[in-house]
Amino acid sequence: MPTEPSLGNILIVDADDNISELLKINLGSEGYAVRRVLHAREVEHDSLGDVSLIIVDSIGEEYSGMDLIYDLKDNPLTEHVGIILYSNIKGERMIIDALDAGADDYIVKPFSLREMVARVKSLLRRRVSVKSAAGTVVTIDNMYIDLQSQTVRVDGNTVPLTRTEYAILALLVKNINTYVTRMEIHRRVWAEDSAGTNERIVDTNISRLRKKLGEVGNRIVNRSGHGYLIS
Repeated sequence: MPTEPSLGNILIVDADDNISELLKINLGSEGYAVRRVLHAREVEHDSLGDVSLIIVDSIGEEYSGMDLIYDLKDNPLTEHVGIILYSNIKGERMIIDALDAGADDYIVKPFSLREMVARVKSLLRRRVSVKSAAGTVVTIDNMYIDLQSQTVRVDGNTVPLTRTEYAILALLVKNINTYVTRMEIHRRVWAEDSAGTNERIVDTNISRLRKKLGEVGNRIVNRSGHGYLIS
């Protein structure tokens, strides 16, 4: 059985087994692929091309989490990576220093796992939204979606989508990494006064959309009881 694609790759940098394991379990259950290293000095910068987010303890070591942030943000090859720094320091100075260094968010220990998961989701959605707002173009793997001209290209070739197929894709992209229920897709794409929610027509159109998009169509996944999302 093929493995369901993840919503994104997350790297945890923390020597604390308890915190790391809890984060891996909770983020993994949300659909993220999570791996871990113990110390900031062990992060291999040239292997972060597919990493969307690093969650790192401030770690009072010779090479700390703050040092890692400075180095990642100074390198054009790793500046794309989102960073959440956490620490048991509550002071305003620490927060300001972390954000000035390039961290996207800061959270104080002990923290709620639900809060951390919510912050991860919000940060990753926000980074995609900022990127797409700059030119109204969203890039996912080899697919380019121009929200202004309503055109879709894969490997540089225009994909001939129907109005319905494009509307579904645009809806999923605007809610990237978030499940959209079949009922909501039907309500937004088809007439609101249509008789009932026709789940079969939603599934059929998404099946056609996946085929037209080729390999990148596998980014559209469904989960029983949740609906569809594009990662």
